[in-house]
Amino acid sequence: MLRTTSLLRRLGRRQASFNAALAAMDAIETSERLRVAALVGGLRSWAKAQGIVYDDDELQKLSRPASPNPHRARERRGEDNLGRSYEAFVRDVLRGSLPSEEDFSRVLRTGAELLRSEPVVKELNVRESLTIVGDLHGSLGDLNAVMGLHGRPSTKSRIIFNGDFVDRGPDGVEVLAAVLGMKLAFPRHVHINRGNHEDAALSRAYDFEAELVAKYGVDTSLLDDADDAFAAMPLGCVVNHGSTRTMVLHGHLPRSLPSLDELKRAPRVRSVVAESEEDVELVRDVLWSDPWDQSDVVDNFKRNAGCLIPDGALGEWLAREKFTRLVRSHETEATGAAVTPVPNGERWTVFSCSHYPNRQGLTLCLNKAAVLQVDARGAVNVRRWDAGEDDRAQGALAARVRGALWRHRSRLRDALAGCSSISAVAKAISDIVGQDAKVWETHLLPCLADGSAAEAKWHEIRDFLSVDLPARHLPPRAATSPAAHAVFDLLDTDRDGVVRRAEFFDAVGAVNQVVPPERRIDGDSVWGLLDCNGDGELERNELERGLRI
Repeated sequence: MLRTTSLLRRLGRRQASFNAALAAMDAIETSERLRVAALVGGLRSWAKAQGIVYDDDELQKLSRPASPNPHRARERRGEDNLGRSYEAFVRDVLRGSLPSEEDFSRVLRTGAELLRSEPVVKELNVRESLTIVGDLHGSLGDLNAVMGLHGRPSTKSRIIFNGDFVDRGPDGVEVLAAVLGMKLAFPRHVHINRGNHEDAALSRAYDFEAELVAKYGVDTSLLDDADDAFAAMPLGCVVNHGSTRTMVLHGHLPRSLPSLDELKRAPRVRSVVAESEEDVELVRDVLWSDPWDQSDVVDNFKRNAGCLIPDGALGEWLAREKFTRLVRSHETEATGAAVTPVPNGERWTVFSCSHYPNRQGLTLCLNKAAVLQVDARGAVNVRRWDAGEDDRAQGALAARVRGALWRHRSRLRDALAGCSSISAVAKAISDIVGQDAKVWETHLLPCLADGSAAEAKWHEIRDFLSVDLPARHLPPRAATSPAAHAVFDLLDTDRDGVVRRAEFFDAVGAVNQVVPPERRIDGDSVWGLLDCNGDGELERNELERGLRI
């Protein structure tokens, strides 16, 4: 028994470290993708303002970084016709039928209209059972598992989907279509909360736009419809259930610990990443924040967005606002769901995507999926399953860490030259790549040494950056795309086949004159991502690689 307990503890620590490393890499790659996407968007605006002729379809592709989750070809089972019921539409999607572009657009637009008619934070009085679903991240298999456990939504069986329907998995279209279709089919029994990936900027920086193009073609306008639906989604639900009162939202409370009335007055915005207005901070915090074990509310250095809320502050809020518990999602859990006692109540985390991300969950740690089922008395029960396949997630994560180091290779070489300890290495990498130095030392660098910080020698990392990157550490290299040619031709003003640093910064300066202040580009940070070998020049293939972070 003691040996089993010890093993479970080790597995739990390993899962926690993996989750921390995964969140850190998400934050690093999100920041890098948004910087590159900002450059491309700015170039489009600048070219139009100058009357420069270019292939706009190809430049639009540049705002869509290649998805790390290639989408399998899917046979369309005839044209869907929403003259039939939304329930039939959902049934077909859950069976694997890709909705037609016309039907998906109609579901997005009609769903957005319905969601806009609802409060930003809804109050639900529930007498029977209620199911709360966590992140699904494009996993149609897990959504089918959810509906198999829950059954048909009804007055006696309501369901709350707590955000993050798209990105990371191959079936974001189907998951979003099915969830919105259920909302339209059962508007009083199905409730939708917004997640941090339901965002106009992230849908372009991550996988969803690329998935739409892969499934519907480059000319599709579905992303605009999806952005409207994302912005219309409520932020949370208040569930009055028996003698209990539950707040359900995606991330956590905002840093200001506002009253419920203040939460209900939050604005609806298309992006909390791209917009910087003060009143957007509350929404950003709800979608991006996490709990932590310290005593102060601080910025969320793990994700570079939102904040970190101590359980003591949460407990005070629960007592003040007369809540029993907070139910959130946003973070993976080894067993799909977990509860933490806090002063005056409890905090639940539920995650409904097994083997996250994209079937790359840890084999030994069993990243299961779960939903929370609240019974008629208000008691919480956990229902778990595993719809994934065992994969080697550590190898995939290590490849992402190596890729981040390689993209900043030229600056890291000099910075690491004088380092004599792993702590110094972590600090140098933190200053250049981003994320807290302790996260690099404790979670990210050990990924390169099979989980052992002692084996992640500083000189091994320095040697790794001093030679050409082995092919096994790079994603498959596609032929240079027409999209990369389009941006290269805009930057290469002297037409000599090379983009020099001066040409790049001239273009950035011109772009910054025609875009709003909040969209101006930090040329140094983007150049560092593109000029991987540090020679001060960009060739076509080098630019292509940089645009495909």
